[in-house]
Amino acid sequence: MSVDRLPQVEKSLTRFRKQLDGKENALTSARPEDWATIKLQIDDLKAEMRPFEIEYWQILVERSVMFEIADSEAEKVIVEIVERVEPLQHNPQYSPEILDLLQKIYAEVSKPGTPAAAKLKGMLSLLPPFVNLSYEAEIDTENFLRSHFPTFRGWARALAKK
Repeated sequence: MSVDRLPQVEKSLTRFRKQLDGKENALTSARPEDWATIKLQIDDLKAEMRPFEIEYWQILVERSVMFEIADSEAEKVIVEIVERVEPLQHNPQYSPEILDLLQKIYAEVSKPGTPAAAKLKGMLSLLPPFVNLSYEAEIDTENFLRSHFPTFRGWARALAKK
């Protein structure tokens, strides 16, 4: 997999997200008899997006190995993750698979004596499976990360642009 492919993967994901937004908006204004059809279209779009999201995270993992991450930069992200993962681990809204992954992430970022950059790279390597689980558990990865881990999401976007 080539890191040069990242812009194309991001472009495809952006297009899928726009389509998904359109379908979700259509669902809110559709007649009840059309809901099942629109929900199926949403599921189909998510299924088509899945390989691109997996590839996106795999490229980010590769990039994180290629670039040196400053500990000061990583520390901000790690603090956010520790603060936010703790309460999410006990949230009954999420499936056992997601909760298990959140516990693994928390364990990774809570390792004593490990530099923040190493913790961040370790956490990043845990996320690609999260993409697969996210669809099974009906969680939108992009929105989940944006709402719960905005600093991490910003860091990941910056990494993608390097």
